[in-house]
This record gives sequence, structure tokens and C-alpha cells, in this order.
Amino acid sequence: MNGKKTKIALFLCKCGANIADFIDLKEIESRFSGNDTTSFVETQDLLCSPAGKKNMLETIEKNKPDFVVVAACSPQMHEKTFQEVVADAGINMARMQMANIREQSAWVTTDKKKATLKAIALINAAMERSVLHDDLQPKTMECLTDLIIIGGGMAGIEAALLAANAGRKVTIVEKEISLGGSVIKIEEVAPNMECAPCLLSPRLAAVRDNKNIRVISNASVTDVLGFFGNFKVKIKRMARYVKESCIGCEACFEVCPVTVDNDFNLGLGTKKAISTLFAGSVPAAAAIDKTNCLHFTDGSCNACAAVCPFQSIDFEDTGEDIEVSAGAVIVATGCTTVNPSTVPETGYGKIENVYSMPEFERIASSNGPYGGEIRLKNGEPPRSVAVIHCVGSLSDGGVPYCSGICCMTAIKTGELLRKKNPDVEVYSIHDRLVFNGPEQQAFFEKQKEEGTHFVKTERLRDLRVVQNGTTIEISGPDFQPIAVDMVVLSTGLTPQKGTLALARMLNADLTDAGFFKADHPILRAIGSSIDGVYTAGCCASPCDVTTAITRAQAAAGDAISKLVPGRKIALEVMTTIIDEIKCAGCKLCIAVCPYKAIDFDGQKKVCVVNEAICRGCGTCAATCPGGAARAIHFSDQQIMAEIGGLLHG
Repeated sequence: MNGKKTKIALFLCKCGANIADFIDLKEIESRFSGNDTTSFVETQDLLCSPAGKKNMLETIEKNKPDFVVVAACSPQMHEKTFQEVVADAGINMARMQMANIREQSAWVTTDKKKATLKAIALINAAMERSVLHDDLQPKTMECLTDLIIIGGGMAGIEAALLAANAGRKVTIVEKEISLGGSVIKIEEVAPNMECAPCLLSPRLAAVRDNKNIRVISNASVTDVLGFFGNFKVKIKRMARYVKESCIGCEACFEVCPVTVDNDFNLGLGTKKAISTLFAGSVPAAAAIDKTNCLHFTDGSCNACAAVCPFQSIDFEDTGEDIEVSAGAVIVATGCTTVNPSTVPETGYGKIENVYSMPEFERIASSNGPYGGEIRLKNGEPPRSVAVIHCVGSLSDGGVPYCSGICCMTAIKTGELLRKKNPDVEVYSIHDRLVFNGPEQQAFFEKQKEEGTHFVKTERLRDLRVVQNGTTIEISGPDFQPIAVDMVVLSTGLTPQKGTLALARMLNADLTDAGFFKADHPILRAIGSSIDGVYTAGCCASPCDVTTAITRAQAAAGDAISKLVPGRKIALEVMTTIIDEIKCAGCKLCIAVCPYKAIDFDGQKKVCVVNEAICRGCGTCAATCPGGAARAIHFSDQQIMAEIGGLLHG
């Protein structure tokens, strides 16, 4: 080996039949027994079991080796387990090294002799490396128990209320001027047709009245630093030119001379240049559209300031930069819909009375542009309406997946239409229907009974929507043309704009579809790839309101169960250190650090690692041109020794 008079204990794990059936463990015992540096070799069935750990502990205490090598499964599974056993036996945790002979040998090498030789090489590599390990001392810090929630829709609100009611301080960061998300823009939630504003309004009031919740609206996250138990989130609040003392009394609306398109209603209808998002919004304060306000464009108007009874108008507002600390971050940014204009065959944007599903939801909503009255552009109620499913979905040019919840929303259209006009003809044109559970299936059967015509086509992508006189004609290769007054396009769901940028700030992974990737799709579906960053609602994948709320409750519950007041959390001990003498101050390490854990000391002209933030990934050590950055427990000497052991095993 390397000449050091040290003794190494080697533990071999059978892992049931996972290793024992594919590797000759007796051959390995024979190979390493009696070695000058091997104190002893012991084979056990399941080292990770309570009995296995107990026996391992007693054996180490009896024989007192200098280092321990465990040949078993992946370190990702049980490195921490065996580090704790070694520490309990009085040996520093860093003196335990694992050789992965299951995933890297038994499971991938069918020839038993070759698998055994490979296992021997892996064990020899671990032994050569282990004797160069320096002791590591555990580091802890007290965790923060507050939560930051990014997104103030139904999921974000639910998570905030659960945590706040448990006594935690919560900050909600919302990009709109008020909370509500997508739920406030719809009238009813299928399949039970619950009143959406009725579901949301009590929760908005609860947020407003809860002293543990702070809402920062009209804002966006600009950076995220730290780790589970100690995050720092930087926020940019945009100027709204109205103080928080505003109660939304609307006195300013009446005197404002400027009318603009209403973005809350997706451009359907208008609003004034000063407005609230909707009646009863939280926060209640109005906001000024600086682009169109005459005070800002030509200085000719101060009407809102003159009539405001609370002197809440603040033309000098410049916004502010805010930093909030918390133990965990819950992302609840939701998702958005495919723009139907990407499918020109639908006639969207060219033919009157062709609407996207979100636009139809606003038209049908009592808080919408027309007070819930569903009308054509000419003011008449539609006599016939076609709903086209899967627009932009399951296609190369759109989203390649099924969003799973669009069918329920699409067939809800018939229910909303018949409430206003029982005689309306509704056509639901689809190639497949996806329903989740018996309630949704029963809702579908109800729509058929009430008169919705379900038109199945095998070639949905070949549909054409054209203007034909006073009506709209929908034609397809496998059904007779259908003439209607209105067309509603049901589109798939995609990640919210800005998801990629936010994921990069959080260092969180995304799925191929662009949604936040779960830590584990079954066991940790509300966790992300970064410990302490949770997902709630549709930012993880398209889901209905019920699932969004359930995810929010699960995320908040998991976070507050771990962030216990007074509890200390373990910090990463295998961090990077920078040698000030060797450091040239080139700052390359700062540029590549994914955790933003390195700062530049302007006085010393060197880079410095914040060990409380560093996660020990080693990126900086690999980048440093002068070798000043060194990854603790992964030094060049240790890695080269491991490679040498592998080659000569």
C-alpha cells in the first residue's frame, strides 16, 4: 500500500442475495485477510439492519482499527448510517470509506468471476484512499423556523395559513399587486362546481388578518442564498405609487381620465390607469399604471391624489430591495396555458368569438368583464358553442404530454353555458378523454345526459376552424362539419414564465417538461432536488385545485415538522477551503460556485469560502487554476490514491 502502519477493518455486506449471489465474498475475504494493513475482515448479511449495525459497533470497539472500509451498496444509501456507527465506536466519521460493490459490480457485471475481481479493485481503491483521510468535526447551527412562499395563489395561501397557524412567521412573495392566482379568475371548480371566489375569499381574509403573515406583492425574487434552515431571499418590490394605507375605496377610479385594457380580464374589458386587481383583493391597495398615467406621461393630472381620503398616492415611490431570512422556501408559482395562436388552424386571434379557455372563464365569471353574462361580440347570447380539446397538446409543435386536468375544465364549459341558456347546443370535440376518479367520471356522464354532444375524432390535429358567413365552421377528416356561434379552445398547461430563472437561483432541478423536479416521485413528491426547497401546486406538474391544496399542506407540514424552534441542524463538513497564500484573486471560483458560497475579500484581495453555505460540491476546486481551492475529504492526493488502488487492485 503506502507504507503507513495503520490497521483497516473491512466489512463485507451480503445485502441479502443482491451481492452474495453475484460476488464471491469468500474469495474477497481470502484476498484481504492477513494483509499487513488489514486488521480483520468480517462478512455480514445486512450491515444496515439493527442487528448488523450492533454487531459492527461491537466488532470495532473490540478490535480498535484506525480506519473502516465498508463494501456494500451506494454511499448515497447508507454512508451516513455507517458514519454514525463508526462515530459511536469512538472513531472519527471521516475514517469510514465505502466501496460500492452492489450498484458498481454485482448489479452490472453478470460474470461472477469478473464481478468479484471488480469488487476487489473497488475495495482496494477505498483502502488506499481511506488512510489519507483527515478527521472531520461535525458542525451545527440553530435553524431558522420562518418560511418564505414564492407565489400567492391558492397553494401559496394554503401553505402560508397552515404554517402561520402553527406559530411560524411567513412571507409571501407575489408578482401581482394582490393575491389570488388563477383560482380568482374562474367562476366554479369542477366537478362539484364549487364557487371559486367563495373558496378563496375567506382565505384571503385570513391571510390579511394573520399577524404571522407578511405579504410582499408586486414583487419578484432576485436571488436566493443559503441552505435548509438558513436561507436568505432577496426580493425586488416594484413601485405601485400607492401606499399600503390605501383600502381600495375606488374613489380615485371615478376621477381617473385614462382607460386601458384590463390585463386581469386578459384584455377583455377595460380599467382605469389606477386600479385594484379585483374587488376585495388582498392587499387592498390600488396601483398606478405608470405607462399610461398622465401624471407620468405629461404631468397634466393629479386627480387621484386630490380625491384620495387617505393621502395614499405616492408618485415618488421607487420600489425597494428587501432581504428575508427563513428556514425553508416553498415554491408555489403555478403554471400557465399554451397560447392558442401557436396553432393557427384554430383561427384564434383572427376569427371573432374564438376564445382560449382562460378567456372564456373570465367571460363566464361574475367578477369578469361582463358580469358573468356570456355573450357574442354582437351582444347576443350564443346558440351553439364548440369546445376543442388538446389544442397545442400531445404534439411536436406544442407540449408533448397530456396535462391531465384539461378535459374536466373543457367539459365544464357546457355546465356554465347551460346555466345561462338551457337551450344552447354544446359540442365537445376530442380524440381522448382523461378523468381522474369516479366524481369526474360522474360529471362527464351528467354532461352527456344534459345534452353536450361529444364528438370523437382520431385526427384532432387536422381540424380547421373558419369563418363561414355569420357562423364559425369546424371541419375534420372524420366527422361532418359543425357550425357554431362560438369556439372555446382548451389548451395544455406549461411551466410559468420565469420558472427556469427561479430554478437557477434555487439550484433546483427541472423535469424535461420544465416543471420543478421532485426529490423522489413517490416518497418526496413535494420536495425538490435541494433540501429545504419545497414545491406546492402546479409548479411541480399540472394539477387541479384539490391536488394543489393537498401539495401545499404537505409541503408546509413537512417544513414545519423539521424546522423546530431550538433545533440545531448539521452543516456540511466536507466543504472547500481556499489557501490565501496561493489565491491570486482571479474570482473564477466565485463565477462557478452554484451555491454562491464564495466572496471576495477586497482588503486581502483573495477569495473566501463561507463554510456555512458551501455544500462541498468541489466545482471551485476543479476550476481554480492555481490549486488554491481544495475540497476537504476530496483532495487530489486522496483521489489519486483511490485511482491507484483501483488500477492495482
